[in-house]
Amino acid sequence: MSMIPNVKALEGAIFASMEDRLSALLEMGLGLAPTATNLVAFAEQCRHRAAGLDISEAAYYDLLASDGASARTEWMALSPVLTVGETFLFRDTALWKLIEKTLLPDLAKLTHPLWLWSAGCSTGEEAYTLALAARRALPHRGFSVLGTDVNPKAIAAARVGVYTQWSLRGVEPTQLDGLLISGTQTVRVHDEVKRETRFETHNLLDERAYPPHGLTSFECIICRNVLIYMTLPARAKIIAGLASCLSPGGVLILGHGEATGVALGELVVERHDAGVVYRKPLAVAAPKTIQKAPARKPNARAKDGSRVARPVHRPKHNPKAAETRPAQPEDRAERARALLAVAARQARAGQVDAAEHNAALAMSANPLDPEPQVLLAALYAARDAFKQAETALRRALFLDPACIPALWQLGTLYRITDRNRQAALTFARLLARLEGLPPDQEALPFDDLSVQELSTLLRAALGEPAGV
Repeated sequence: MSMIPNVKALEGAIFASMEDRLSALLEMGLGLAPTATNLVAFAEQCRHRAAGLDISEAAYYDLLASDGASARTEWMALSPVLTVGETFLFRDTALWKLIEKTLLPDLAKLTHPLWLWSAGCSTGEEAYTLALAARRALPHRGFSVLGTDVNPKAIAAARVGVYTQWSLRGVEPTQLDGLLISGTQTVRVHDEVKRETRFETHNLLDERAYPPHGLTSFECIICRNVLIYMTLPARAKIIAGLASCLSPGGVLILGHGEATGVALGELVVERHDAGVVYRKPLAVAAPKTIQKAPARKPNARAKDGSRVARPVHRPKHNPKAAETRPAQPEDRAERARALLAVAARQARAGQVDAAEHNAALAMSANPLDPEPQVLLAALYAARDAFKQAETALRRALFLDPACIPALWQLGTLYRITDRNRQAALTFARLLARLEGLPPDQEALPFDDLSVQELSTLLRAALGEPAGV
């Protein structure tokens, strides 16, 4: 019998052993069920982090398996490439109507102010949606919203509170109060809503992270489309942790099927047409200290003067008025800027046809200016004419290859149409373009977005460090 080891069998055993260790670590640190895709990404990031710390990969794995602050920091650093961040405002309209019309008013009868938690909020859309729903459901009662996520880059973007128009898909006009359509490319959360919403990093699988950030109990906890990526033991552990933070009578809202196979303990299942809710039974408990809710000042304008996103009725624009005198060569650029300003105002007011007309006139007046093309692209994208939008953006970048608004919008368009590699390359190119610019300089002319804010959003999209 040959005593020479079977090299292929030995290599296979080593590979299986490493895969098993990576799988165990992934479940231990983030609760994620191992897949071929996330194991490859996990191994690659571990090599990168180990090299950055100047230690061996084996030592880095030992660090992840340890039970200390350094391990928790590393899991936070790994999370951006391992967690899914797809979300948008008012996702699942029927459920949000249930929350606003039924659940929150009923909870307000028990106590106030209400404490609300969006767990696993990604870049903040769900947390802000919860705050917007609470503002309508509880006009005369105080509330506070906590949004948490394991991904620190996503939390940095959430604090900015600026999203693309794509995040408004499915949003009804009556739900826009509290949002600022500050331009044609982005949607900004009103400062009053941001003051009622706090964002912090939090690992749902870390037992020492409960209760989160000193808030001992919540009347409503929403954790949707987070647990579906996790193993059954991890889901059970997280649901138990969330339930422990519910006030008596409070409700836990999970995604469809995320509690399947999990023992719910004392939680009571309530079935509604819009979904399933898990309620903690009422029990005798010390009453929460009632704090007077701060008076909300009526404010229909942001500090910069832009209007809250409501239908605005303006006099119908007569494009012929702008064409009463043929433009002379020396004032073409000035006329183009005036037409572009009119088009931008019309776009914010929802007068899409008039805005497109005047943007086209601006383009004709000054064919070398990329900004009319950018505005036209935003208007095309708003009505899902993505091919026309991409054509306009490519024209803008032909005129100015470093045009910041065009690069931002093109990267966003790539993401909408599932061309993620092109989106990442475009965002990386834009981030390089922003390097060295003053942080408070305007980055998007139609949207009042600064270089610092845009850089934060880009770093979140690329999974890079959040600092500027």
